[in-house]
Amino acid sequence: MRMKKMAAAVVAMVTALALTACAGGFDASKYVNGVLNNIYLGDSTGYMELVEITAEEAKEEYEQGISVEADFFLQYYGLDSVSDDVYQQIVDMYKQIYSKSKFEVKEAVKNGDDYNVEVVVSPIDVIVNSEEAISTAVDDFVANANPDDYTDEQVLNDDLAKLVIKVINDNMANLGYQAEKSIIVKVEKDAQGYYGISDDAIGLLDQDMIAY
Repeated sequence: MRMKKMAAAVVAMVTALALTACAGGFDASKYVNGVLNNIYLGDSTGYMELVEITAEEAKEEYEQGISVEADFFLQYYGLDSVSDDVYQQIVDMYKQIYSKSKFEVKEAVKNGDDYNVEVVVSPIDVIVNSEEAISTAVDDFVANANPDDYTDEQVLNDDLAKLVIKVINDNMANLGYQAEKSIIVKVEKDAQGYYGISDDAIGLLDQDMIAY
């Protein structure tokens, strides 16, 4: 099942800090690799060498990316809202999944003032491979749940979310990857002479980093 994972406005929020890099001696591939290492692996080392950003700001980008994924989880499974505790469980699950992100940044190709950088992504399969078990678990839950225990919708959402989280976490040991996908990331030069990843690039990568 494929869905567009986030609105352009949300993508812009996640990449807001990542959109500037000094033009002098600029290495587009190194820059893209630094951005992706920070967003998906929480490793800001290379990223901070290239841009004027603090460790706290780099961590904020990583946390924002995880939050966008957690929000998509709620949307994907039709859950309007969950408690803070359950939301944190979703965040923790995605941090574990993100830590397994697999991508390769190829050599940049100059395109006028800009660059095209090929990124080869290996989509993580743990969620899509959990769908059958999730469906079975939800069916069992619905068949055996007592409606009187769920007069509060958020309590119901919490239990359903925890059920899905448990199935995915239990399947984490079997995490693997689907066939590689190639994505062209545009690194564009602005009027001030600074380079940055185009607004939709992280959104395109994010749609394929984890398979749904």
